[in-house]
Amino acid sequence: MEGGPAIEIGLPIAIGIIMVAMGMALTVADFKRILSAPAPVIAGVLAQLVGLPLLAFGVASVFDLAPIFAVSVILIGACPGGTTSNLITHFSSGDRALSVTLTAISNTVVFVTLPLILQWGFDRFAGEAEEVSLPGLQLVGQLFVLTLLPLLIGMAVRARRPDVADRLQEPSKTFAAVLMAVLVAGIVAVNTEQIATEAPRFGPAFITLNLLALAMGFGVARIARQRFRQAYTIALEAGLQNSTLAIFVALTVVGNDDLAIVPALYGAWMLITGFALAMFLRPRLRVAEAADIEAALEVA
Repeated sequence: MEGGPAIEIGLPIAIGIIMVAMGMALTVADFKRILSAPAPVIAGVLAQLVGLPLLAFGVASVFDLAPIFAVSVILIGACPGGTTSNLITHFSSGDRALSVTLTAISNTVVFVTLPLILQWGFDRFAGEAEEVSLPGLQLVGQLFVLTLLPLLIGMAVRARRPDVADRLQEPSKTFAAVLMAVLVAGIVAVNTEQIATEAPRFGPAFITLNLLALAMGFGVARIARQRFRQAYTIALEAGLQNSTLAIFVALTVVGNDDLAIVPALYGAWMLITGFALAMFLRPRLRVAEAADIEAALEVA
């Protein structure tokens, strides 16, 4: 898969903007939510950081994939949630605060969890293949600079200048989303022939992963006795990943262009399933949101 200088430059810029925008939506109080209302957060973290990687390994094992595509499925499962899940949660009247909190937690620890999970994927599926290798310490350092550092910068802006954060938050999200869409579309367009050749082999795997991840997130939440609105939000966090980060890791850190094919297509596919699910459940979610607000007013 071809990337090119524009992609290699544009991807880290897009990710940095996304993380700063996410940070500007957060305060220290959002992380204290873990202590005040731990059940939905714990359920979401388990689904995102434990359930999803295990699910990715299961899918990669069941489908007869070439090693590089099996590893790319693991790469998707190792990535944190992104702003896409936050946007769709907001659009569909899901639990916005829970969505942002879960996304923040998964992105805060990604520089540690992603290298470990991806190395496990290399060891399990790549074997002695020379075309895939993981510079572990480099990946940890780059992910720290690319994710946690801009997230903290955004939070600092929020803490010191909340008026500036309020003005910049939505425009920065919109800009980053458009930039992501352009980058993913560019990658797909440049590699149309290769994608058309290989898609029948790996398409069913990443489609299955996405659908199972959505169902797994919802199921984990319901087992944890969460309400429908919270369960739906956790499902989105488990099923909608930061595919832009996966593409960046594949092209820039690992340096294997083929590793980026599945994340690029997954990024487009998850938008379809995410918005379709949101449109289908939106009326019920609005009723659930109204009920939550009424219950909170009664308690107050």
